[in-house]
Formats: sequence, C-alpha cells, structure tokens
Amino acid sequence: MLVPEAIAMQAALSGARGELTAAGQLGRDSEFPRLVLDVLRVDEGSRGIHVQRGQPVAGGMSVAVVVRARVYGAANQEPVVDSGDLRRAVQLSGDADPRVDSAAYDDALRGAAERAGRAAARAAIGLPEPADELP
Repeated sequence: MLVPEAIAMQAALSGARGELTAAGQLGRDSEFPRLVLDVLRVDEGSRGIHVQRGQPVAGGMSVAVVVRARVYGAANQEPVVDSGDLRRAVQLSGDADPRVDSAAYDDALRGAAERAGRAAARAAIGLPEPADELP
C-alpha cells in the first residue's frame, strides 16, 4: 500500500476478493497462484468551483484510485500476469458541513477503490479491462 488511506486498501481487496469469488478463482489454502494487489495512488480533483463568502470553494470532487495487480505462480519467480495500472473514479458533490463532506469523501474513496480492485481481479484472470475510465 502506497497511500495513507487504509480504507482504500481494504475496499480494493474486498472488490478483488468479490470478483475472484464470482469467477470461482478464489482459493482457500493454496499459497500459489497468488494475486498481489498494490494501491498506488489516490487522485483528487475539483469538479466545479463556486464562490462562497468571497472564497473559491469546490462544488464537487472526483476521487480516483489507481491499483496494479500481479499474479505469481510460485515463490521467487517473476509474475505471470501484470495488469498494469488501473484507475477507477467516483464523483461526489461537496457540502458546506465538513462532517457531511468528509463522510461523502470516505464513501467515494471506498467506492472507487472497490471498483479498482474488481477491475484488477478481472484483468488478472484474463478478462479485458480498460486501464482507465472516463471520470
């Protein structure tokens, strides 16, 4: 994990596990093959700016999570599959109440990370998956 948001890693792993389970590819006691999931980056961007009390304020936000999946067939070997970087984004509206805004951000981060984890798992099992999606 290369980002400070622990919920991003938890959600990405949950998404990957869900996708692997749905495909019948999630093992129980086997050490290999092993899927390694890296959460590389969380991107944030303003989706609109308005003026509030004379100050510019973001009217909305885009939260994106970038992950990479690698599948290892055995210990001390190079990965047999590398998904490359995969990015998934979620849009949210801003709120003047910082508590509401923070909760909405956490939900968006969780959603983007789960979608990224699902995309990484699909790519790892050989399903075509775009590297990025439109925000």
